[in-house]
Amino acid sequence: MVPNPIGPECIRVTKVYDWVVLTNRDRNKIQIPEECFAAIEDARHDGNTITATCSEVVGTRSCDFIGATPANIPSVPGAQIVSLAFHVHIRVVFFCNGAPLPGCNFVVPVSFMDEVILCFPEGTEINCNIFDVQCTVVLNQMLGDMVVLDVTMCKDVQVEAEVKLEVEAKFCGPRPVIPIEEDGFVCPTPPFPQQCPTFFPTLNCDCQGSAEFDGVASIIVLEDGLGGPTTGNLDFTALVCDRCNLAGSRIQVTYIDTLGPTPTPTPTGTPGADIEQSFTFTANDFAQPTCVTDPATGLVTGLTATGTGVITPAGGVPENATFTLTLTDADPLSDAATLVITGATTSVTIVLTEGGNPGLEVEVGDCDRFPV
Repeated sequence: MVPNPIGPECIRVTKVYDWVVLTNRDRNKIQIPEECFAAIEDARHDGNTITATCSEVVGTRSCDFIGATPANIPSVPGAQIVSLAFHVHIRVVFFCNGAPLPGCNFVVPVSFMDEVILCFPEGTEINCNIFDVQCTVVLNQMLGDMVVLDVTMCKDVQVEAEVKLEVEAKFCGPRPVIPIEEDGFVCPTPPFPQQCPTFFPTLNCDCQGSAEFDGVASIIVLEDGLGGPTTGNLDFTALVCDRCNLAGSRIQVTYIDTLGPTPTPTPTGTPGADIEQSFTFTANDFAQPTCVTDPATGLVTGLTATGTGVITPAGGVPENATFTLTLTDADPLSDAATLVITGATTSVTIVLTEGGNPGLEVEVGDCDRFPV
């Protein structure tokens, strides 16, 4: 048997520089043909029930590239505001008591215009298509000889260019291609359009983690320099890089300060102990997390995530804040989660351990990447 080892190959493929899915839903007012409108009016005058349906005419989907202008995003060279037009034909049928009404089967065009920011450097092309169309006739909004169509259109837009890539592959034919040597002038390597690495494709995370706690906890809350240690009911949920996707990250915290004697309220000797220290916090932006690996096992046992969010003190005004979240997965009974939130007037420090906060659940793991 002839060996067929994996080795580097150069292939010509269509490279995707950017890819988005767009959805439009709009109500289009269309005119009913004169013959059909007269039949509808006669049927209604005789006390009949009028209904209607609409559906896409197969084979009428189309997309037009209108033009593009620079998006002026400093960190993304090649970003453009791209204008596109999407078209489809819709068939409308009216019924009288469930039977098709004569002269009331007609076709109307429906179009949507879209503007979308894309990584669209020179040398690339737009490939757009419609992959789903839904339509409903809104009979209760008939105005004279006009009827309203509720149309939803789902579109796929890709920025592409033909490139040559080196990949790890095996020959699939009966023998390898024999190269033909040529003497003389050697042509330079053709340039390919500049990629937008900060734009597309999005980076996978190196690790992922989660933490959850719902119960009584002691934390530190400062507002305008007042406050301090406080004990109350804490509902804490953190999810970092769910399914190894940074977009699948969220942090939600709700803390209700205990003003009574049980659980232990903020110590009365603490400055600002009489202020309400309840708050909510929601993270809205995450940076790529930093992963912690056990050198002995090579397993990921922790991570640190940073980002921004909004903290809202009880009775106060929402304010932007930064956060740092640290998760440690050290089973058994050594899981830990620390969250530090810093806003303009409010700062919070939450330190939870599995020993001190029964019910705390922390999970941290590796993300599978392409092999090096």
